[in-house]
Amino acid sequence: MKRQWILRKHNNALVSQIMEKYNISQLTARVLQNRIETLGDSVLVDKNDISAMHSPFLLNDMQKAVDIINNAVDFGKHITIYGDYDADGVTATSLLYSYLSSIGAYVDYYVPDRMEEGYGINKDAVDYLKTKGTQLLITVDTGATAFEQIQYAVDSGMEVIVTDHHECQDELPNCSAVINPKRHDSTYPFKDIAGVAVAFKLVCALNESVEDIIENYIELVCIGTVSDVMPLIDENRIFVTIGLEHLNRSNFVGINSLIEAVGLKGKNITAGSIGFTLGPRINACGRLGNASQCVTLFTTDDQDEADMISQNLNSINTQRQEIEQSILTEAISIIEKNNLYNNSVIVVGKEGWHHGVIGIVASKIAEKYYKPTILLCIDGEYAKGSGRSIENFDLFSALNSVSDDLEKFGGHCLAAGVTVKTSNIDKFSQDINMYALSVMEQIDFVPKLYVDCNICSRDLTEENINNLAVLEPYGSGNTQPVFSLMKCQIYKIATLGENKHIRMLLILDNMIFSAVGFGMGRLINNYKQGDIVDVAGHLEINVYNNKNNIQIRLKDIRLSTK
Repeated sequence: MKRQWILRKHNNALVSQIMEKYNISQLTARVLQNRIETLGDSVLVDKNDISAMHSPFLLNDMQKAVDIINNAVDFGKHITIYGDYDADGVTATSLLYSYLSSIGAYVDYYVPDRMEEGYGINKDAVDYLKTKGTQLLITVDTGATAFEQIQYAVDSGMEVIVTDHHECQDELPNCSAVINPKRHDSTYPFKDIAGVAVAFKLVCALNESVEDIIENYIELVCIGTVSDVMPLIDENRIFVTIGLEHLNRSNFVGINSLIEAVGLKGKNITAGSIGFTLGPRINACGRLGNASQCVTLFTTDDQDEADMISQNLNSINTQRQEIEQSILTEAISIIEKNNLYNNSVIVVGKEGWHHGVIGIVASKIAEKYYKPTILLCIDGEYAKGSGRSIENFDLFSALNSVSDDLEKFGGHCLAAGVTVKTSNIDKFSQDINMYALSVMEQIDFVPKLYVDCNICSRDLTEENINNLAVLEPYGSGNTQPVFSLMKCQIYKIATLGENKHIRMLLILDNMIFSAVGFGMGRLINNYKQGDIVDVAGHLEINVYNNKNNIQIRLKDIRLSTK
């Protein structure tokens, strides 16, 4: 699928100012000029300066929560941590449970089963915890809008503290404390921290020694932050930078076991390692099994137990991939057979699909066709589904516009969940497509590739590429820079890895450099030696036979215009 290349604006005066102020290369400054305008100086915060973290007491109700928890610890009250089943939720649960256990609290935890209980607090779980003697319930990564369930817990005699990072309504749950940077009355300087980071702030407030808490728990904050796709700006950059340093020398038995099980032992752990390898295995457990075992993994000191769980997470992830591929194949077949790719919004439903993975599949279909996509698991009278969107289409607003067709829905502009009557699926599809036609233009259905800057051969130096490291860690909100090089001549072209990938030698201004496109082997028939092309991608240094070679990892390629 062809992409629009959108070259970000360039301001020579601003580049010069940034170079002088931060003592960085011109190439890095050219990237930073746009990020400073959109993200502010937070992208340049000292990544290792813990003093740049915001005080936990800037969060509303923090002192209340500290007083309540200290009282519960002092008087031996039964504390239960109620978590969520994704990577953010289980790391938050593990962090708070480990800390409270270390100070002698009478504490346990509860993580709901996704398939049996669904998201968030439920009354049956509250009843169960009441029989277990829970006196203080602390939520992590959930609870911000669980008004009825929290009131039920309060009415049952429990004291409740909510810690969360999801969007709040004007009204807050009726409980002892609500710690959430997205409260409408919050003055916390940075809103986009993960649920595990909110739990981290609570523990820092309880301990009053940030250094100690970082030393003992920062790996969990790092894993949860990256896995939950939080923007890596402001204090998230500190969490992740220091967390990655600790992950590469971690004392966590369970984390080290998982790192070894996935084949990363001895390798440099990056944000990408978490996002593409560790995080999916943790999340797979919550999608297909019971995520409580992930909390056990992160809190155990038993090597055999950790190894057993790590291997199980690998197996569950393999199972998840197989189920996901099966649903993807079926969904694409339905789309192609019925020409649904011509619709503005793709809506596909089928019986027997696993609700735990359809969000991932919806994301892949949205990427393949570059259309907002909603997949539905049909189960009798009702169908439950997950949607993923594209740029310039607010999925939540779209669902709100056709809310009469739905039983319930929730989410945000790029991802959402829905429940619809099976008999109403066709009408829902028609209505949301009519809405899309009213708010979108044809150009919106062409994927965009944002290019940080266009460069030439003199920019291709090891020094320049190494200097870009000041921008790391990369992730949501601070993506790896994309550079374009125009009018390069293909000197050699071939495929790699059973024709899955493409590799080229390119000539620009008499300089030869390599380009590799992973998953782009299909393009071998589109280009030949001697063609003049424009390429866009990430700059990197490839080490082969102890020799450094400058390489561009391709995001896209096109024939140059004359």
